[in-house]
Amino acid sequence: MTLPSLKTRNCRWLSVPGKIDERGNINFLEFDQKLGFVPRRLFWLHGIAPGQWRGRHGHRESHLVTLVMNGSCKVHLDDGSVTETVSLDDPGRALHIPPMVWHELTDFAPQTAILVIASTFYDEAEYLRDYETFRREAARTA
Repeated sequence: MTLPSLKTRNCRWLSVPGKIDERGNINFLEFDQKLGFVPRRLFWLHGIAPGQWRGRHGHRESHLVTLVMNGSCKVHLDDGSVTETVSLDDPGRALHIPPMVWHELTDFAPQTAILVIASTFYDEAEYLRDYETFRREAARTA
């Protein structure tokens, strides 16, 4: 499967291998060089109320790989100079979001569940929650 390229700095789609048979579908990720980092934390989003958003921040250090387990949503990406919006709607592909990319998830379909694989443990100090601060730091690292 050829995955579309992304314009946002260092963001990329990852193909998630899988199999289909009469029993259903199975997909899997192996934590190898394709992932690009050693996972340190997993978290998932679910039960998101209609009209709500998640994210709205960037990270100084964390790499994230985001997968939809059920449903769909929009992911808005911004590296300080390029912005784009993609759909997270296929369990067969994952979105790699590197450090210094502002991301926001919106437009959640009912019953959506999102799994996120992170390269770091949770550390509030590495989050950029103010957009103008993010833009200044992103400009310095560009």
